[in-house]
Amino acid sequence: MKHRLALWAVIASLRLATLLSAQPALRLVEKAIDLSHPVDNVNASDVATRLASRDSAALVFFDVRKLEEFATSHLAHAIHIDPDMSAETFARQYGSLITGKDLVLYCSVGYRSSILLERIRQPATAAGAHSVSNLRGGIFRWYNEGHPVVDVEGETDNIHPYDRKWGRLVTQRVTAPD
Repeated sequence: MKHRLALWAVIASLRLATLLSAQPALRLVEKAIDLSHPVDNVNASDVATRLASRDSAALVFFDVRKLEEFATSHLAHAIHIDPDMSAETFARQYGSLITGKDLVLYCSVGYRSSILLERIRQPATAAGAHSVSNLRGGIFRWYNEGHPVVDVEGETDNIHPYDRKWGRLVTQRVTAPD
């Protein structure tokens, strides 16, 4: 029931968001997700600052999107995981990797990653993770704030839109002519 209400809140936000530009619309979706899934969040700017520091090795990113979305672009060094992964499978596959680390989960806007975070938080901390957070606004917020994303060939400006409606939450970057 809780997830159904959360989904409706996000859908209602998205419908309203189609009337707004990308940034205000994404903020509205983020608020709906925060209300429906009250998990620890970290802001894109805070993560970017930390990545630029000597402390960056303590971060482990998990991309909680479909493989097609991940292949289009992702945060550098992110590990793709199935959004439906069980807590037991997560602990078994990543337990040794996450000891003493700060985990950051993300998806397009933070909805799928918040759901997975709720499921894996306890086993991840039991396995020694220092913290488990959701990237507020997901890869869309990260990209909209000008932070880099990569694909198999390196840095890219491509973002998988999830679908046409969700893609409206992405601010397209203007590239200078060659």
